[in-house]
Amino acid sequence: MEHAPRTTPWDRRLLLICGSAAAVATTWFVLTFFIGPAGPAVAGWLVAPLCTAVAAITAWQTSADLGVPRPARRFWRWLTAALGVLSLSLVSQIADALNADLSMTMRVGPLTGVLHFAATVLIVWPMLRLPWGAPSRGKLIASVIDIAILVCGAGIFFWHFAAQLLFENAAGASYATGVLLTGSGLLALTATAKLAVTASATLDGGSLRALRYAFLIGPAGAALAPLLVAKPYLDTSLLIMPVGSVLVMIAAQRQAAAGVTAQPPDRRIRHWSPFAYAVAAATNGLLIAVVAQHSSDVLPVTAAAVTLTTLVIARQVASMRENERLVTQLDENMLALRLKEERFRSLVQNSSDIVTVTQRDGTIEYLSPAVRRMLGTDPEELTGTNFIHRVHPEDLPIVKENLGRIAELPGATITYQVRLAHADGSYRMFEITLANLLHEESVRGLVSNTRDVTETVEAHERLSYEANHDVLTGLVNRALFSERVEAAVRHARPERPISIVLVDLDDFKIVNDTLGHGVGDALLVSVAERMQATVRPTDTVARLGGDEFAILFEGLASTAVDRVLNRIADALAVPADIGGHLLSAQASFGVVDGRGGDDPGNLLRQADIAMYEAKERGDGGYQRYRPGSQVRGVERHRITEALAAGLERQEFLLHYQPVVSLPDGTLTGVEALVRWMHPKRGLLGPGEFIPGAELTGMIVPLGAWVLREACRQAAAWIAELGDQAPGTVAVNVSARQLQTPGFADEVAGTLHAVGLAPSRLIIEITESIALGGEGTHQALQALRALGVRLSLDDFGTGASTLSLLANCAVDQIKLDRSFAPGAGPDAIAGAVLHLATAMGVEAVAEGVETPAQAARLGDLGYVRAQGFHFARPMTAELIAVAITEPALMMPVESLPARS
Repeated sequence: MEHAPRTTPWDRRLLLICGSAAAVATTWFVLTFFIGPAGPAVAGWLVAPLCTAVAAITAWQTSADLGVPRPARRFWRWLTAALGVLSLSLVSQIADALNADLSMTMRVGPLTGVLHFAATVLIVWPMLRLPWGAPSRGKLIASVIDIAILVCGAGIFFWHFAAQLLFENAAGASYATGVLLTGSGLLALTATAKLAVTASATLDGGSLRALRYAFLIGPAGAALAPLLVAKPYLDTSLLIMPVGSVLVMIAAQRQAAAGVTAQPPDRRIRHWSPFAYAVAAATNGLLIAVVAQHSSDVLPVTAAAVTLTTLVIARQVASMRENERLVTQLDENMLALRLKEERFRSLVQNSSDIVTVTQRDGTIEYLSPAVRRMLGTDPEELTGTNFIHRVHPEDLPIVKENLGRIAELPGATITYQVRLAHADGSYRMFEITLANLLHEESVRGLVSNTRDVTETVEAHERLSYEANHDVLTGLVNRALFSERVEAAVRHARPERPISIVLVDLDDFKIVNDTLGHGVGDALLVSVAERMQATVRPTDTVARLGGDEFAILFEGLASTAVDRVLNRIADALAVPADIGGHLLSAQASFGVVDGRGGDDPGNLLRQADIAMYEAKERGDGGYQRYRPGSQVRGVERHRITEALAAGLERQEFLLHYQPVVSLPDGTLTGVEALVRWMHPKRGLLGPGEFIPGAELTGMIVPLGAWVLREACRQAAAWIAELGDQAPGTVAVNVSARQLQTPGFADEVAGTLHAVGLAPSRLIIEITESIALGGEGTHQALQALRALGVRLSLDDFGTGASTLSLLANCAVDQIKLDRSFAPGAGPDAIAGAVLHLATAMGVEAVAEGVETPAQAARLGDLGYVRAQGFHFARPMTAELIAVAITEPALMMPVESLPARS
């Protein structure tokens, strides 16, 4: 967590107080130096420890500021301790002067010397710990030599002007004090030298500069020591400490103000050191002075001058070697730069993308050779022309907008797509990444990387189109249609109504099964084209899947929608030549009118309900949604859901209607009829739930259960009754069951599982099922191959009866109940019997309800019949009883004759 740097008004007041005190101390020092003491000297002495203590407080505040980096806080903690000890040493020095005599002569006692040495160590230690950074070996040697030159030069001046005075006539404690002060001075010089030549990232640059000035005050002030020999009431520390404290406070507050954003000092690399020459020259000047004055310290000054000269020579040698290393490194860098430039040039020249440098207005200054391959033009032909001239007119606003925007943003990058003219006159789509390098001296232009994305864009558009359109017909698909319905509902107004129509082709599956999916697909395409041609361009025609379509009308009145639907129905009824077949289509339309605020999902569901109502009528046409329609749709849905639950809870059962022989009425077989024992509605006949099962596909599992149960019961009767058991059991099978892959295998497995002979099972199908396609015919052939008998139910009601008998091999036909003999002529019943006899199949009369019908059928020659006259459908238990006691099965009016 970052903390904001702390600089408060109180900090600024402390700096003002210390600065004012330093100004007072300087003024007092100058006046006292020139005119002598003008009052108690102790008043001037007290400013130095006071300023040092205030500086210690400021340093401590900086060390405690969490906004300052941790290494810098550690440095300022050490400096706080040093300034505190230094303040105590100054107080001790004043006490020494007060105890010496009443003349107020400045003296340095043993305790003062120890405290001064300790303060110097505490100051020097953190400065010596400041890191060197990461200099090269040559720079490190040069820095060490610079420090040695500074220490040596400053040290000889400190010795000549100050330190030797401490040892003159010194003995005992005074001598020790001189040693401590001299040692501390040398340590301070070493640390100051390191601070002067080392640029550290630990401290802020401004803070580091202030510290350097603060620590250079000491050696500068020491030069005044010879001038104070005759003025014992003055000491250089009385001037050095206040001024140095102010500089330390400035450094501390600068560090706190910088906080975590502190910047390292600016480092200027010099390969020669004017400072070293200046120190050497000054020392040589001092040597000349002491020789001329026959001073007693000629030897130390001479030694220092020789040492400095040696160090300067070493510094120059180090600089020369560093220069040689830098020259070598520069040559290597230049070679590496040339290699990089050559590599970059090679990459640009051989790049698959076009690299372009243009002026602010789009004038081309450079083009890579890739333009030849992408646009069919040589780079030289385009250089100097304006890039905009190649842009597609419709994309010009995009280009001008991006050029204008990027030109105002130095260093920014932008990516956009435009069409550019090819030499052959065509346009190709390109993706341009444009960077503003106008501010770069080496470029001074707009640099772009241009990539041909024509194929990518076309593929994306194709995928986007396919994601929203039907692949076969090219119409809008379900997803896009739903989006357009939602948009239409949002924009619907009283003057702009909307209508949604769901369209389902009737008996389309027969086309697929009989003529193949290729013909079926072609019919769907024809239907889509005719629907699209009939509606307005603003209307939406969609294919939702299979043979289901949808239409969205906007701004069209209900009566006008009805007229359009009639035109569509008429257009679909016109036969079309599809694969050599003349085919027409009949469709059922469900219509719902919507308005603003309606739920799009509910509208689609309501249109679906209306469409199924139209489909249930069986004559095509359209049905508009009515409020009650939803209730009926919900009821069908509820029953459909209950079918699955009923199968799981075993709520279904079979009743069996006897098939008897004529004229004696002996039971020869049964027909299995499914019933549903509904937990709330009681016993339901097939008309209550079979339509829902057919629509939802639940007829397949339900039919499979009926087949298994009927076969199981037939096998049980044989085991119980032997030869008296019904000879056959008939099971009605739906079209969906026959079209289910492996249906014949399912029948074979069931017969094998219950141990029933195939000849005892009759599969009943209707004429519409018999008209099914290749899959249905294969299933029927497989059943006959098993030995299962086939029966054509409701015979005589279809339009293809005669062709069915010729093409669909069955073992039995059942005369529909509508042709049972009555009061009128019975020619149809007789003709059907003669036809069946001629084709070699068995004829069974259905729907026999009176004795007269039974007698007439017997006279015509029918030997099998079933109907309420003989028996109603009954449970398996009652069938067994009827076999053992036939009187229970006979109709009521026949019982006296039988008795």
